[in-house]
Amino acid sequence: MQSEREHLVQMINQIAQNNISAGDEHAVADMVANHINKFWSRRMKVLLSEQIASGNADLHPAARLAATQLSAE
Repeated sequence: MQSEREHLVQMINQIAQNNISAGDEHAVADMVANHINKFWSRRMKVLLSEQIASGNADLHPAARLAATQLSAE
């Protein structure tokens, strides 16, 4: 069974895949970060950050860029 953190990684990867037509990885990452800022709760963002920090997150490259942007905010 998938943990909540793993599910959030799956969700951020899906958001990146769904916005691939936006352009290069940086443009997609901006869209992903914007989506997460608008629609994800603080708790979801914290769980995602913890999953990424654990090193167990298999992220799409644009999702990884978005996560980096979010952690810098």
